[in-house]
Amino acid sequence: MGSFYLMESEAESKRLLVKSNHEKTAQHLIETGIKSLKKGSHLVDAGCGVGHIAEVMGDILKDSFERPKITLLDLSEKRLSAAKSRLDADVNADYEYIQCDLTRHIPLPSQSVDFVVCRFLFEYLSDPQAAFDELYRIVKPGGKLIVGDLDYNCMTHYPLDTQVEKELLSLVKTLQENHLFDPYAGRTLYSFFHRAQLDELKVHFYAHHLFYGNLPEPDEFNWLAKLDRMIELQRDGTIRFDFDLKGFKQKFFEFLKS
Repeated sequence: MGSFYLMESEAESKRLLVKSNHEKTAQHLIETGIKSLKKGSHLVDAGCGVGHIAEVMGDILKDSFERPKITLLDLSEKRLSAAKSRLDADVNADYEYIQCDLTRHIPLPSQSVDFVVCRFLFEYLSDPQAAFDELYRIVKPGGKLIVGDLDYNCMTHYPLDTQVEKELLSLVKTLQENHLFDPYAGRTLYSFFHRAQLDELKVHFYAHHLFYGNLPEPDEFNWLAKLDRMIELQRDGTIRFDFDLKGFKQKFFEFLKS
């Protein structure tokens, strides 16, 4: 997860919860084999945020076997606390919460986990290979490691005004050059598995931010949170952009709502 998380803010827990979709997450987990797990399996939600994936895991498995063990890993103590407050009353699983940096060390024994999921995290990592190595280390022989992320992230809008498109590409490029965000994380994932010489590799493709007509409220909130965070980072001098972000935000939302 690295020492600096691009989206760290007071609103981050809410953003992660608002943009979560139980039905789509369940679909992804089922298609990657969660229902094939045996009784007594140990599952991990790596980079868990507010615990959305762990919650869906518990819901899917509640009728399969009694109270699976699900471990939630995250760098943020605040996010783990938010996950704990949401899941403490959930009787579908036994949840464990561990604060750690996935790129350095996960405090779980090697080859001890049956099913590991890490989603929408690699795009923010300065050293995704180190995180992959740690996730791979904790998976049992015959277990499953699922890593999911976005590709061409934030850049599939049409028809954008020429200046707005130029500024959007400049924003993304600046984040990428500062090793804070990789808009092309999705296309890199297969290479990690291939280099590790894992067996039975499968690739799944899904449309993530797909909207047309009226802008859905979760997408509006998500984009507002992202751009407000960029404005905050520019204001405090963390990142320098060569254009007016507030002006860009106004023009970009005019497009999204048009």
